[in-house]
Amino acid sequence: MTSSNSSISKHYHQLTSVQRGQIQAMLDSGITSRTVIAQEVGCHKSTISREIKRGSVLQRDSSYLLYEHYYADTAQIYYEKRRKNCYQRNPLKHYAVFLRMLSRCFKAKFDATSIDEFVGEFKRSMPGYPCPSTPTVYRYIDQSLVDISNIDLPMKLKRRRNKRHHSHGGHALHKNQPALMTLTERTTRFEVVIKIPDYRAST
Repeated sequence: MTSSNSSISKHYHQLTSVQRGQIQAMLDSGITSRTVIAQEVGCHKSTISREIKRGSVLQRDSSYLLYEHYYADTAQIYYEKRRKNCYQRNPLKHYAVFLRMLSRCFKAKFDATSIDEFVGEFKRSMPGYPCPSTPTVYRYIDQSLVDISNIDLPMKLKRRRNKRHHSHGGHALHKNQPALMTLTERTTRFEVVIKIPDYRAST
């Protein structure tokens, strides 16, 4: 029975900024073997290959010929950017504090008249926490991603009713009803009132 003496962990770990510095130092000293670098850093050689590819930047030598050079700082920035993008793919976790307070307040019949007011108050009172936009919050509610529903938001229901029924003087307006069109001349304020058969644009 054979046993492996490799000190490389079988579990995958992200490279640290110190390890990236080691990679750059070894490459700058002329060591290009991925296997040798992997043994020194303590990871798999395929990890080293991917890392060098991601952190390499095109440069020009004294003869203006292009070549690739690995920079630890560039690789670290690229890593942090990727981690940030991965974090943003889970918005419910990213906005956990906001969504928890939103649910608690509206479930408790909080006196905020709208989501927009709650968003504004959250930004003012808790500037250190991520806060989604008002349309994003409404989208989460419509998609049932939070434990409050439209019935908990009377202002939203009211806006929807107003969009469906535009009223004038307490009566719903219909396109086929007669109407009065008023034309006003700017300078003299002379007005002409004309009765039109309906509200249609073709009229």
